[in-house]
Amino acid sequence: MNFSDQRLIALVLINNDHRAYEKLVIKYQSDVRGLFIKLTNGDRALADDLAQDVFIRAYKYLRTFKAKAGFSTWLYRISYNVFIDYTKSLKKTDSIEGYDCISDDHKDAGSEIDMQNALKILKEHEKIVVLLHYDKGYSHNEISKMLDMPLGTVKTNILRAKEKLKKYYNDEQTR
Repeated sequence: MNFSDQRLIALVLINNDHRAYEKLVIKYQSDVRGLFIKLTNGDRALADDLAQDVFIRAYKYLRTFKAKAGFSTWLYRISYNVFIDYTKSLKKTDSIEGYDCISDDHKDAGSEIDMQNALKILKEHEKIVVLLHYDKGYSHNEISKMLDMPLGTVKTNILRAKEKLKKYYNDEQTR
C-alpha cells in the first residue's frame, strides 16, 4: 500500500477526517466506476450507484482494513461483493443481460460496443476476473486475494472466459 493511502486512512480513523476520505474516493472512483460500467454493460447510472455503494461500505468498514494488501485491492473486493449482491437481487426480478451497451468513453465506439456484447456471454465470476486481469492489470494472485477465490479458480475462470470470447468473435466474423 502506498504511503499516501496509509496516511489518509490514518487521518480518517484517528481524526474522523472526512476530507482525507474524500481524497481516497477521488483517487479511486474512476477505476471503480469504470469497472462497474463494464460489468453493467455500459449502464452509467447503475455504475454510479454501485460505485457509491462501494465507497459507503468502505467508509463504514474502514476499521476492518488490515493493510495486508493495498487499499485498492481491498476496495475491489468490496466492489466485487457489491456487484454480486446486486446480481443476486436482479435474479429475483430480472436479468443483468438486459442492459444496453453504449459507451462514448472510447475513441472507437464500435469496438467498445462489440466488447460489451461479448462480455454479456460471460458469467458474472468470469466477467469480473477478466476485467480485473486484462482491463485493470491485476495478476492472478492479486485477483485471488481480492475476490477470496482460489488461485486455480481464477485461472480457470480466465481461461474459460477467453475461450468463450474467442468463440464469440469467431462466430461474429463468420456472420
